Amino acid sequence: MRLSISWVRHGLAWTALGACASGILASAASCAETNANPPNDAGPLGASGGFVPEVACTDTRDAIYDGGDSVFQDSEDGSSGTALDPAKRGDIVRCEQENDISGSDLQTQSSEDGHAGRPFVSGAFVYRVLYRTWRGTGGPDSSAPTIGVSSAIVFVPDHPAAHRLPTIVISRGTSGQGGVCTPTASDPVGEDIRLMAYPLVGAGYVVIAPDLAGYAEYGAAGNPPSGYAAAVDVGQSTIDGARALKKMFAHSVTSDTVLVGHSQGGHTTLAALALADSYAKKSDGSADVNIAGVVVYAPLWLSQRSWGALFFLADQYSIASAPLVDAVSIWYHYTNGELMNPGHGLDIFKPEKQDGVKKFVDDDCDSSNAPDLQALGTTVRDIYTQDFQDQITLPAALGEPCADDAGLCDQWIARYAADRPHLTGSAAQIPILLEYGKMDTTIPPERMACVLDRLHTDAVNLTTCVDPTADHSGVVRNQADYVTDWIASKTLGAEAPAACALGAEAVTEPDGGPAVCATPPPND
Repeated sequence: MRLSISWVRHGLAWTALGACASGILASAASCAETNANPPNDAGPLGASGGFVPEVACTDTRDAIYDGGDSVFQDSEDGSSGTALDPAKRGDIVRCEQENDISGSDLQTQSSEDGHAGRPFVSGAFVYRVLYRTWRGTGGPDSSAPTIGVSSAIVFVPDHPAAHRLPTIVISRGTSGQGGVCTPTASDPVGEDIRLMAYPLVGAGYVVIAPDLAGYAEYGAAGNPPSGYAAAVDVGQSTIDGARALKKMFAHSVTSDTVLVGHSQGGHTTLAALALADSYAKKSDGSADVNIAGVVVYAPLWLSQRSWGALFFLADQYSIASAPLVDAVSIWYHYTNGELMNPGHGLDIFKPEKQDGVKKFVDDDCDSSNAPDLQALGTTVRDIYTQDFQDQITLPAALGEPCADDAGLCDQWIARYAADRPHLTGSAAQIPILLEYGKMDTTIPPERMACVLDRLHTDAVNLTTCVDPTADHSGVVRNQADYVTDWIASKTLGAEAPAACALGAEAVTEPDGGPAVCATPPPND
């Protein structure tokens, strides 16, 4: 049997796994030397020691990402584009079984990516899946969400850390919004996912990393692109990623869910957390996805007014000097425009720039090396209609009210606010671990201060850890072991890791004083 062979190949012991994964044992050698048999009383784990999918995984790679419009149909009535039965959220409609990754190969790739933490105790079985979700179409309070699908990659440990494991959902950072940028479609999977997922599966945890709805079947009718920082759209895809993993391994994972995200994925993660008392519940209000903890690395939890306020500061953020900022403005406005009014995402761009904007979104994933972005102009003022700029600039940048007849302004200011929801109810009680690197220049201290101020305003259950040597991605590399131990303490009853040496007080200005939230825009 395939899974039982992995026990011979890796020669690691079940009885030591929980201790090895959480760093309780003194050394890697003590993990590797123990050679006990795995338990055979854990349902689908059986004597194999691995999780067995409870869905068929016989599809091809192409079927996951470009298998035809039928994936948007409700399997019972054949309708397309209608609201999905709530019970079908997370249903897996396609599944492909990939090649396994041995423990040594997983370790090697992770080391090449810069991970220098504890040795791994598990390899990975790999699957790609396509699951059902709801879209955030029509606005954040739409009463008629439409059917969507999200592709995802799933990593399953060949040496699980426990008989039943928590559900861990990974949300990656910015990777572009076009279909060619689909984060899980590459082989090996993109680095940002690897940095978060490999140490977790290497420690014996099962992980799903969704692409988010809009990437699979990109451009299909009724399938708008994934909304950049569109809180409801990305949050629902994330919650349904947890449901998909639970349906894939119904007897092997628990409803306890940990959400983990980096950068843009930090926004995705906190947007999903905001749905803890609504979308994460069953339609009758009973427990469904129980969010037990949240980990965010350098989250892009900024006021979404920022992308409209950019007109006010355009000269400071030219396309040549700050391509990522300008790219995010385009990604945000175009994709959210498509969600609100499909087919009209280009309306706020100058007519002569619309084809170029669409080409940039469709074809370019790396804003720092995107000729299509450079071709659009010198600053964002060259790209958007003058009417949109006139209506939105001061309300977005300075918080001024919209003019009485400024319909576009009212629409977009409301959208900006909805895409940075307050964390209330149980969302404010769920433990959040925020990891930040002091050398971060992507989200510098004066912007991270805005993130922290907003979270403190919401009185969330927050622990902040600051790594004095890490930059934007380095904090993920450096803190993976600490995050793994923190997750074990929240889900498997392990002892909590020691308090971080540096907390929020270490988010400082260059002169050493406390960082102050930079405005404009208002930090709402």
